[in-house]
Amino acid sequence: MRDAHQGMAEAIEHLPDKRLLEPAMDDWTGKDLLAHMAWWHDHSVLVIEGLRAAPAVRRDGSREHHQRDQRADPPRPPGRSTELTRRAFNESFTRILAALEPVTDEELFVADRWPWLGGEALIETILWDSSRHYDAHREHLERLSR
Repeated sequence: MRDAHQGMAEAIEHLPDKRLLEPAMDDWTGKDLLAHMAWWHDHSVLVIEGLRAAPAVRRDGSREHHQRDQRADPPRPPGRSTELTRRAFNESFTRILAALEPVTDEELFVADRWPWLGGEALIETILWDSSRHYDAHREHLERLSR
């Protein structure tokens, strides 16, 4: 996960701000994609903290807070600079690492540890919100480097 983030961070580090403002995926700019990935990093932090704060909480089977659905994304903030967006991407990843520090192997890897996650291990949420998510958007950002 760290290596995947480092690779993505290095790739965007070399993109000029002007290129980050160009369309990268449909009507999303490179800056929008970075903000999107930062939001999902923070999603993982909220999931980790929420599960650890109230591990006895049981859901009715609804996965409304766990869906990997772009409708859950907040509106893209038009006024945020590319510099702030780059920083948000890196700082949100740092927050994931900090949230993971107290997490035990059982909490992270046991599939039925958190019924709220619908039988999925917590690590799956974290990977979808980080390294697997990078894979989904890497080609969009790489287009901007050409």
